[in-house]
Amino acid sequence: MLKFKSQSKKDIEKSILEDIDEPIVAVSFDKKILYKNNAAKELEILIGKKNFIDLVLFPVELDKIKKNSSVKGLFRKIGKNQFLIDVSLFQDEGVILLIKDITRFSELENQAKKEGILVAVFKYLSQIFHDMKGPIGGIKGSAQLLKEDPEDTELIDDILYETKRLENLITEITTITKPLQLNKRYENIHTLLDEALNIYKKQYPDVEIKRRYDPSLPEIKIDKEQILKVFINLIRNAFEAIEGKGNITIETGISWDKVYSPRGNKVFIRIKDSGKGVPEDMIDKLFIPFVTTKKNGMGVGLSSSFKIVKEHNGILRYIGNSTFEIILPIK
Repeated sequence: MLKFKSQSKKDIEKSILEDIDEPIVAVSFDKKILYKNNAAKELEILIGKKNFIDLVLFPVELDKIKKNSSVKGLFRKIGKNQFLIDVSLFQDEGVILLIKDITRFSELENQAKKEGILVAVFKYLSQIFHDMKGPIGGIKGSAQLLKEDPEDTELIDDILYETKRLENLITEITTITKPLQLNKRYENIHTLLDEALNIYKKQYPDVEIKRRYDPSLPEIKIDKEQILKVFINLIRNAFEAIEGKGNITIETGISWDKVYSPRGNKVFIRIKDSGKGVPEDMIDKLFIPFVTTKKNGMGVGLSSSFKIVKEHNGILRYIGNSTFEIILPIK
């Protein structure tokens, strides 16, 4: 039974903080740990003193905190452990940190994604072979007609077209299933974006292209061919989403995403179209292989793009409003 009359207000506040299950730490602006509740002390034992200090001193260094702004949901990874930190200002002395260990949640999420991928693979495996019958049938039919009329060069073009469709499909499936061997060099991403755009500009002359490139961006170390595939996939999807009429906006710049780039050490590439966007019930399934919203699609383009970007230690995500965003690290 609590006896409030015999306790000072300070003792009561301290008692409440000690009983909270989440780690709470007070840190001064000169990087001194002023207070740790019991949960924080247990966390320090769990991850080690050095990692704990790294975890709790990290927020103090952020520009937002230095400008007297609170931050919620700050992501930090220490070894195999992942944390979200809510940072609140503590008068003029420093900050109070509420630390949430999300490692287990992340593991469960990854497991769920893996299980979802397996279900999708088995579910759509028969669809893959069914859809492959289309180009194979086209090749067979054209070859039979060509046998009757060897002078018909249009039939040869048909065969080459269907062969290319099969080749692209096999390449994208291979990208999903096999490890990538990246050949990284410093490249200008604006040049690659323009190269991808040029493939479709003539095909869709009624589409307005808006380029909002940040000219100050440095060259980034990437595998040119692989990242070009990603740009081509996303830009093709954008053209198809608006069915050849409307506009596409491509924007680049330094990312200050509070989770993925709080230090401003990554660039973003956003590809937005004027279409309806991704249906709500498809957003969580976008990057699962063989899941697609297209009538004639195979659902491997976004999956292979996701893997390529991930292999570059980057992020590919749908951020709503008909916009896909790529985040890639810079030196």
